[in-house]
Amino acid sequence: MKEKEKQTAQRYIQAVQHYADLMMDKARDRYGAEATPLFVDGVHSETYEPVRWLSEGQTWTLSNLANQQNWLRTLDGLSELTGDSRYKTAAESAVRYSFDNLRYGRLMCWGGHMAFDLERKQQVFAADKGPQHELKCHYPYYELMNRVDPRETASYIEAMWEGHIADWSNLEFSRHGQPDDRNGQEHSAWEQEYKVDSPVFFTGKGLTFINAGSDLYYAAAMLHRFGAKEKPLMWAKRLAHRYVETRNETTGLGGYQFSISVLPGQRGDRAIDQFGEQLKEHAPIEATLTTANQAHTIIGEAALCRMTLTETLGEAGKDFLDWAVQDLMAYGKYAYDFSDYSIHPMLTNGTRLTGLVMEKSGYYGRAGQQMQAHKADYLLLWSYVTAYRLSGREELWTIARSIAEGLGFGNIGDSAVNGPALNMEVQCTHPHGIFVMLELFKTTKQRKFLQLAQKIGDRLLLYRFHRGLFMPSADHEYAKLDALEPLALLHLAAELQGMRSRMPIYCGGRPFFAAAYDGQGHMTDNTFMYTRVKSHAAQ
Repeated sequence: MKEKEKQTAQRYIQAVQHYADLMMDKARDRYGAEATPLFVDGVHSETYEPVRWLSEGQTWTLSNLANQQNWLRTLDGLSELTGDSRYKTAAESAVRYSFDNLRYGRLMCWGGHMAFDLERKQQVFAADKGPQHELKCHYPYYELMNRVDPRETASYIEAMWEGHIADWSNLEFSRHGQPDDRNGQEHSAWEQEYKVDSPVFFTGKGLTFINAGSDLYYAAAMLHRFGAKEKPLMWAKRLAHRYVETRNETTGLGGYQFSISVLPGQRGDRAIDQFGEQLKEHAPIEATLTTANQAHTIIGEAALCRMTLTETLGEAGKDFLDWAVQDLMAYGKYAYDFSDYSIHPMLTNGTRLTGLVMEKSGYYGRAGQQMQAHKADYLLLWSYVTAYRLSGREELWTIARSIAEGLGFGNIGDSAVNGPALNMEVQCTHPHGIFVMLELFKTTKQRKFLQLAQKIGDRLLLYRFHRGLFMPSADHEYAKLDALEPLALLHLAAELQGMRSRMPIYCGGRPFFAAAYDGQGHMTDNTFMYTRVKSHAAQ
């Protein structure tokens, strides 16, 4: 390793270590009658007061372990690179305490709508949702959980499937789950009957969204990895294949869900309700109408999740790669626009919906609004480059080149073997930019990508590292414990030191907490709390 790269790596590690030391002090639980090894979800950027949530007159001091998985990865990775076991021990202690004290039946008290109030040391949940277990592209750090307690990790993953799957014969599930009613009786979650010829687009009550489905099949596949048991992997593949079965025979475009969701007396399928007349000739259902955000999840987070399983499981995970690549190819052909670098809302028959003025209000927007395309972002670029590396499909590299150009990176190369003509002054300050460059370096061995990764790392420290905290700006009111910047910097430092294989895997997960907030309605912490700047603090 060159001396300059060694110094750069140490600079990144020292910044992350400074952040971790600060948060291990300021974010550690010191509330209520007793302290625990848990951490608050975020802190005020000047006073270090914890992020609090107002719900039905109560004030919660939030700790949501599902929304701290990158923090746990950062702690673990920091111990790997520094040899200081304090960080690894802190991560393990938080998980151990959660296994012992934060259970919802055999599920965990965590996720999109559940958390733990450190002040009262009690479980809390969204007043407008009820006590619902929900993971949507969270992709927890199961490797750490399994290291702390293999039996409890297996128990949780089994309970997750039991709590969400409504019908094992066709794998109808709900994004919201509750504990099963077996009262701890010994049984196997995987001894169920599945009908291999069960059609998709059946009518059910659950919303079989791929953001929740991918968390289910990721968990089961990881359980196979830990114990080499075949049945969890078999069920993981069955669930992942349900989305494959939704594909249009002509276009290959798959849906965001595989069922028609009807709640008797409340609503029918939401696409039929809103567009049944307006798009009558296409007979749309939710499973055949994909917004730009939903397309992003299919070919972004869910694709990266599947490709991670491929690399983790080896030959046993090859199906996940094939299905991810097929999605990326189809959406690249029909939904991606080379002229403006955007992903368009689609019907899976290939009809673009960009600019469609909604005639009726509903789930997709209000009457008079238009369906919108979204510019392809860093995570989609990362996904396309990874798919190219694993499959060798040149079409994927062509799409990746276009996305990179749209993001200001310049030319990543006419092919993976040609030298790139990069814009080394690109104004990228997103941590996904580092993962993109590391993936390009891994794919091509061109050191220009590693050099640009360092440029982005330097920009992260310059523009997103303030008073020892990682935030979008110095004026932001709250710093999120689960910041991705420190983990990205550790991956970069590890690459510079030839140690990246020892870093905790991150595959694009985007955790969140969403609940009713007094006086505000249903809010999501990522946009409600962590986008606040000081000038808006009083609002």
